[in-house]
Amino acid sequence: GDHRDLHRLIRRQRQMCIRDSFKALSRSSMPPHEQMLWAVEAELNDEYELCSGADVLWEQQHAVADWNSLAEKLLQRLNTFAPARGEDRFSRDYRRDRLADWVITALENSGRQDEIIPLCEREATETGSYVRLAKRLLAAGRREEAEQWIRRGINAIGNRWPGITSELRSILRGMKEQAEDWPSLAALHADDFLAHPTLETYKALMEAAGRAEVWTSVKAAALYYLETGQLPEKTERAVGGRTIPPWPLPETGVRQTIEARQKGFPMTGTLIDIAIAEKRPDEVIRWYDWQEAQPSGWRLSWFQDDQVAKAIAEAYPERAIAIWKELAEGQIAQTQPKAYEVAGGFLHSMRRTFKKLGRDKEWQSYISGLRQVNARKRRLLEVLDSLDGRPIIETR
Repeated sequence: GDHRDLHRLIRRQRQMCIRDSFKALSRSSMPPHEQMLWAVEAELNDEYELCSGADVLWEQQHAVADWNSLAEKLLQRLNTFAPARGEDRFSRDYRRDRLADWVITALENSGRQDEIIPLCEREATETGSYVRLAKRLLAAGRREEAEQWIRRGINAIGNRWPGITSELRSILRGMKEQAEDWPSLAALHADDFLAHPTLETYKALMEAAGRAEVWTSVKAAALYYLETGQLPEKTERAVGGRTIPPWPLPETGVRQTIEARQKGFPMTGTLIDIAIAEKRPDEVIRWYDWQEAQPSGWRLSWFQDDQVAKAIAEAYPERAIAIWKELAEGQIAQTQPKAYEVAGGFLHSMRRTFKKLGRDKEWQSYISGLRQVNARKRRLLEVLDSLDGRPIIETR
C-alpha cells in the first residue's frame, strides 16, 4: 500500500512538473506554431502518458495560420515517415496512426477539411486504419463509399487484426440496421454465428432474421449446422426424416473464416444453451445425455450442469435431482469452505424439488446421511443446517 501511494505521488508530481513545463512553453518567445509542434512531438514521443499536462497549451486559441503551419510540418513528416530500426509492423503502424491523427486535427483547425478524407483513404491502405476512414465517410454522409471501404478493409485485414475487423463489422451492421435492410443485417449476424456459434450470436441472428421474416428457415439451418457442421445451402435438404429449407439470406461478401471443427460437432454446449433459453427440456436432456455418453473429451462445467438441472426440473425431476446430487457431492469432496457454499446452492435446489414432489422424508433422510458421513466438517454442517433454517449453534 505504501509503495502504491509513493508511486502515485511521484506520478502526480511528474504530471504537475510537465504541466508547468507546458505553461512555460505557452509563455515563451517561441512562435505559436513552433510551440504547437513542440507539444505534438512531445506527445508522439510519450510512451508513458506523461504529457497529460499538454491540455494547457491546446485549451488556448490558436490562429488558423498557426494550425496551417503545423499541418504542413506534420504532413511533411507523414509523407517521409519511415519505420525505426528493428521495429515491427504493429508498432510502426501505431506510430504512423498517431501522427496521422495529429495531421487530421491540424487540417480541421486550419479549414482544410477537403484534404482529410483523401488522407484517410491513403492511410487506410497504409496502416489498416479503415475504421477511422469509415467513420469520416459516414459523418460526411457518404454511406456508399463507407460501405465499400468497410468491405475492402474486412477482406484486406482478414484475421490479422481481429479487433479492427470486428469494429468494421459492427459499423456495417449498424448501417444495415439504420437503413432497415433486415435481410442484409441478418446475413451479417449469420456470418458471426457460423464463425462463433454461441447463444449470444444465435440470439442476435434470431432477432435480425425475425425482422426479415425468415427466422423459421434460418433457425432450421442454424441448428442443423450446430448438429453436423454442415453450412447452410441455397437448396432444400431432406435429412433424417426432416427438411432443411433453402437458406434465405443473401451473401455478405465478407464472410468470416470458419475454423475446421471436425471433432467439434455436434456443438452440445451451444445446443444445450439454446434449448435452455427456448425452454425445450426434451432437447436439453437429449444433448446432455449425448455429451455424457461420450467416452472421452470435454464435459460441461458445473455451472452449465446446474443450468441443465434447473431447466429440466419440471419435466424430469428425477434427472435434475441426480445431477444436483452429483454436483453437491463433488463440491463436498473438495473439503474447502467455498466449495461447501457452492454445494449448498445445489442442495437447496434439490430440497425445493423434493418438496414439490411431496418427498420431504426422502430429503431428510438424504441430508441426515450427509451429516453423518461428514460429521467432522463443521463448516459443511453449518451450510447443511442453514438449508432447513436450523440455528448454526446446534452444530457446534
